[in-house]
Amino acid sequence: MKLRPFELALVIIFGGMALLSVILLSAFSPKNEGELALSGVNSPVTIWGTFPQTAVDGVLSVLAEADESYELISYRQYSPENFDNNLVNALADGAGPDLILVSQEKLVEMRRRIQPISYDSFPLRDIKNRYLEGAEIFALNDGLYGYPVAVDPIMMYWNRDILTTAGFLEPPSTWEQLINSFLPSLVVRDNNRTIKRPVVAMGEYNNVKNAFSVVSLLLLQSGTTGVEIDDVGKYQVKLRVAEGGGPDPLQTTIDFYTRFNKPSNALYSWNRSFSSDQQEFTAGNLAFYFGFGSEGRVLERMNPNLNFDIAEVPQGASDTVRRTYGKIYALSLLNSSQNRGSAIAAMNALVATNVVEALSEKANMAPAYRSSVSAGSNDVYGRVVYRSAPVALGWLNPDKSASDEIFSTMVGDVSENRRNVAGAATDAVEKLGYEYR
Repeated sequence: MKLRPFELALVIIFGGMALLSVILLSAFSPKNEGELALSGVNSPVTIWGTFPQTAVDGVLSVLAEADESYELISYRQYSPENFDNNLVNALADGAGPDLILVSQEKLVEMRRRIQPISYDSFPLRDIKNRYLEGAEIFALNDGLYGYPVAVDPIMMYWNRDILTTAGFLEPPSTWEQLINSFLPSLVVRDNNRTIKRPVVAMGEYNNVKNAFSVVSLLLLQSGTTGVEIDDVGKYQVKLRVAEGGGPDPLQTTIDFYTRFNKPSNALYSWNRSFSSDQQEFTAGNLAFYFGFGSEGRVLERMNPNLNFDIAEVPQGASDTVRRTYGKIYALSLLNSSQNRGSAIAAMNALVATNVVEALSEKANMAPAYRSSVSAGSNDVYGRVVYRSAPVALGWLNPDKSASDEIFSTMVGDVSENRRNVAGAATDAVEKLGYEYR
């Protein structure tokens, strides 16, 4: 078919833009410490994300004091629940951002909107050398889908008053210690087995703030292969497959998680009558709370008088590999950006070592750089968070809201005896598979 001059011109223009973006991306190289001068940003660059607004604003403000060009970069935070709709609507109106700063929990659903970086320009070997292991989740089969910035691992917060009163000076480091020693000593029930003091918020889903993350950390500790991408680019759900063989990770996880809300079980210490586990913990009622490392300051603000501390999540006593779940945040270029030159220049500057460290510190997370984590932290929470960050992993869930619904149904079916553990696991994997289509 012969193109008219106008159509030919459009093809040439858009082809040139695509070629320019490839050239700019191929020239990209994350800056080293001290390289903070902003160059190449000649027009406003907008970033949207789920990363804390105060952290980004604080860092941009400091950078702008030294180089006013940083004032061209703006950031807007959305809740994870509202991010997708706001982005889709904005893109439909031609008013979307240039960059996004989101965790791997948004990667699958955002993938087709992101411009990947070729391994020819940023080799996989360099990625492994530069970033913590969990950050490799952005390194997919056809390129790197974002420059990792920060890691927010799931931690265990513990009530110091409850534990020390019962004679425990340290929190449990293994699940065996937790269920065999700590829980029997700490849980309080009356003669009708009504829980007067809960210990571990598991078994339910809707009143556990980070239920998806807690189930995920148990899956990772059970050795799940997670979700893989095959040779033709299709997602393969392998939550029930253990690395190197072994018991079904999903069944193991469901069985353990649901024991804590069954009145007939010795581990019974939580049920749906309680408010959210975060609220119960900050009220001083719950012994242990599983929350992200970034939540430490939040818990302080919720109850300044609460005597609590932070620790790594328990591991299996016989486990030789430590694991927890974490959110890994990365800065990505949208393929819809009409301002690619400035956007890539801004991205280059914002992933400089010093900037990443400042962003992570203000967000109460750990930097995604190996070198930065190796240097350690003197923050009261950061020191422990830095120890967990290298073993924090994620998995390629199709859509967080859909995954939440599927996991909630799975847990509820077992808790309410509507399905056995095997049947609930089978149903969950089948439903997850449909979400990738």
